Amino acid sequence: MAFPCNPQCFLLPLWRLALVFAVTWHFSETKTLARIELRGEVGGNVTFLCPDDEESRLLSLYFQRGTTFVNGYYDSKNISQFWENTRVDHNNRTMHMYNLNVSHDGAYECIIRYSNTKLVERPIYLSVTARYSKPAHTLIYCDEHCPISCRVTCFSHGGYPSTKVKWDLPGSQMWKVENSSEKSDPDTMLFNSSSTAYFNCSNGELKSLSCSVGDVRSDMFSVCKPKDPSNTHSPYGMAAGICLGVIVFILIVLLVWGCNKKGKRRAEPVI
Repeated sequence: MAFPCNPQCFLLPLWRLALVFAVTWHFSETKTLARIELRGEVGGNVTFLCPDDEESRLLSLYFQRGTTFVNGYYDSKNISQFWENTRVDHNNRTMHMYNLNVSHDGAYECIIRYSNTKLVERPIYLSVTARYSKPAHTLIYCDEHCPISCRVTCFSHGGYPSTKVKWDLPGSQMWKVENSSEKSDPDTMLFNSSSTAYFNCSNGELKSLSCSVGDVRSDMFSVCKPKDPSNTHSPYGMAAGICLGVIVFILIVLLVWGCNKKGKRRAEPVI
């Protein structure tokens, strides 16, 4: 059965729907700004900047990480619980963070609310890094006198994020990486990075070698350098030399004694 209707039937409901939509849109207008990329170093400071050109009165400004409140400002109340290493300047729409550590690395969000009910959101990503120490190399094995092969370890500590050791070798050297590791300190979350390389010494001494972690490079060093025999003091060689000297001394004493004895016999008178 058809129901009689005319265009005026929809006029009032449509008008009400439009009014509700306009009011709802006005009170829920949200402006999302482009993400800001920040960089900081462990132990350093960084400033979260949340600029906006809105001139309405500021009701609230706060920074959060995921669902965790970091710090902020409300015009109607004081904030008592916030991260102790942060300070908010609501006049300049900024938050200063001090004494950075690895745990501060990650995504944040700045949220501003104005008196005209406008909401402004700005995502911020903080990348925290730590500079590795200058790599040190250690010769852990090398053949005696005329080396056939050598093994060298390169080590650096206290860096972030995890970074592998790179070997910097001029030309085409005969070598290979035997093992490498990047281990995190459970307390500081900083990484220690090391690598051990094997060098073939069949072509002689290898010079001007170095290793690096990130942009930090070790001093130059050489491997496969033949040892100077004159500076080699083997305990077995010294013992053999002493024995030989004693034998030569005994032979000289016996020779002198024998010559003296023959001389005495020739000097005795014949009766």
